[in-house]
Amino acid sequence: MKKISAIFLFVIISFANFAQSPDFEAPKYNEIEENIKNEFSNLYYPKLMERYNTGDSTFTADERRHLYYGYVFQSTYIPNEISEYNGKMSDLLAKQYLDDKDYEMILDYANELLKEDPFNIRALNAQLLVYAQKNDVESYKKIIQKKRNIQLAIIKSGDGMSKTTPYYVIKVSHEYDMLGFLGFQFGGTDMIVKRSNCNYLSLANNRFGIDKLYFDISPVLKYASKHGIGKL
Repeated sequence: MKKISAIFLFVIISFANFAQSPDFEAPKYNEIEENIKNEFSNLYYPKLMERYNTGDSTFTADERRHLYYGYVFQSTYIPNEISEYNGKMSDLLAKQYLDDKDYEMILDYANELLKEDPFNIRALNAQLLVYAQKNDVESYKKIIQKKRNIQLAIIKSGDGMSKTTPYYVIKVSHEYDMLGFLGFQFGGTDMIVKRSNCNYLSLANNRFGIDKLYFDISPVLKYASKHGIGKL
């Protein structure tokens, strides 16, 4: 497991460098919606999703953007956590000791979650845990690549430093997932910014002196408004 931890550290450091780059582009949802409908394009959504599910490592930045943000236009898009498998998987992961049966059940729950939500980062993390335990290198590499495609799409959408350059996410849970990925800890405040589509999370004390990160959650707010529900 120490070797796997070292791999994760390398991945975090590598992607953190992307976060420091000014080379980012906010998603243009109207254009994305139009582009992913063109079946003759490399941006056609079924093609992107098929590549994603195989752990394709050749996605361009534009293709990742259409893959991740294009999901909000799919009939299966639900930004809140409603699956029964979330609790079941969390309960197992909270156990102090896990046996072979537990690992198999975790993998089953993660697979079910990903059928409902292909960008469920916590389910991907659970798969990584199991494949590391099984020493299944090929499956581990495939899931790392799937997770990388999601994280890079988000990282390249902004820098999170203000409500004018936020990270764009399609689920509130991805805000918290990105904190750990970037090496931060949650500081206790989760708040919608008035008169904006942004939410911010405060950060615990860190060596960078950053006190909060901003996230654009416009698809989440749009979904909540359409379905008459509160913050998701």
